[in-house]
Amino acid sequence: MRFTNPLYTRTWTKMFTPVSTFITQLGKQLGLQTISEKNSCDNDVLIEMDTMSNGNVKHDNESNSSENILSNFLSNLTFSFGSQTSSQSNYADQSRQSPSKTFKFYKKKQRNADIKHSEKNTMYHQLHIQTTNDENNNQTKTDNSIIINLPAQTSSETNDDIDKYVFTLEHFLWITIVTLCYFAWFIFIAGISIVPVIIYLVLISLYVFSDRTRRFALAIIIYFTYLLLYDALHLIPNYTISNVHILDVYLIEKKLFGIYKNGHLMTLNEYFRLNHTPFFDVLSGICYLNWIPIPIAYSLYLYRYKTKRDYIDFAFTFLLTNLLGFVIYYIVPAAPPWYVELYGFDMNMKAPGSPAGFIHFDRILGLKIFSSMYSKNANVFAAIPSLHAAYPLITVLYGSLSKKLWLHIGFVIFTLGVWFSAVYSGHHYVIDVLAGGTCAVSAFILYRLLSRVPTINRLLVAYSKLI
Repeated sequence: MRFTNPLYTRTWTKMFTPVSTFITQLGKQLGLQTISEKNSCDNDVLIEMDTMSNGNVKHDNESNSSENILSNFLSNLTFSFGSQTSSQSNYADQSRQSPSKTFKFYKKKQRNADIKHSEKNTMYHQLHIQTTNDENNNQTKTDNSIIINLPAQTSSETNDDIDKYVFTLEHFLWITIVTLCYFAWFIFIAGISIVPVIIYLVLISLYVFSDRTRRFALAIIIYFTYLLLYDALHLIPNYTISNVHILDVYLIEKKLFGIYKNGHLMTLNEYFRLNHTPFFDVLSGICYLNWIPIPIAYSLYLYRYKTKRDYIDFAFTFLLTNLLGFVIYYIVPAAPPWYVELYGFDMNMKAPGSPAGFIHFDRILGLKIFSSMYSKNANVFAAIPSLHAAYPLITVLYGSLSKKLWLHIGFVIFTLGVWFSAVYSGHHYVIDVLAGGTCAVSAFILYRLLSRVPTINRLLVAYSKLI
């Protein structure tokens, strides 16, 4: 006969579990239980024990009644304080299932029982106890079953257990195709250099190393796509497509945000150029250097500690912001404030990039960080919109995903710091900064609308499973 052993979930009863376990083990050491036979059937562990009719263990060489009484007490005590779940009805239903039920994934040998893991993520504890010689000298058999529901396995645990990467022919074909297209682009169109080679080696190494690194490589490919698009801007300069705006932008800035000093109206850039301080030189340089690292670091935080869909939303909004910005670059080419300072309002298509106000940062630290960085600028006439102002704002728009108020506030302060640095250094007008913020908000809204399209949403869901 099979019955469901009652288990208690109250916290106070758990205090007795170590005590009952200790007493039971003590009873076994005193010889109150003997194992007489072990049989194996269908890969299941079956241990037969000489017991009394009530399921308690009976010693073969029974010498006095006190041992029988103590054995009966210890066995009952052990069953009374076993671990428990909340619903007895679930146990009763599962205990009435067919004995031919197939259990997979987990089986553990016990001294007096079988422990199996079912397909329904349930721990099934079957005690095989064969009783002998009851009061009527009849042999009976009693099975005690304990069903314990286990918590569902998390995705991280599943990935840890199944993190086995198999490199297939399909992977090889994809790598071959992407490699040919990648190097064909740089050799015949963009121009080859050491940087694209390093990027390629990093991505390929991540892709073939393991399943986890392969998923990460597929995730960060969004940002490498941005780098390729930005590098391609020099192929077709925007000043060859549209007229460059120099004087009109300067006059609009002075009219809207100009300030008077000594009776002379000037832009904020001109004011800060005449009134810069070492403190703001260093502070603005630090903020400006983190315009990309902090947003990307936050997106990787979403990838690691939040959901993959949160990461995808952030990364694609970042990419869409750049696409909108690049389109505006070609529609409205505009000169930055430092260009007016160096070249006036005349057009100079061969003007190189300049660190502008950040030259003070380099001089204070004795490094050529901004000087070397802006000497490789892909496009000088790309002041509107300011993507330096757009990227930090994306972290503000998605800052609520972190569920941390202090981090969200930090993103707001960081965004304001970058905006101030852009104007303080002479790299952007205030209207450039506002245009960059508008670009980020527009990309955020547009992505939200596009992600609601069923076809696009299915693609995003499929991509989230890949990474």
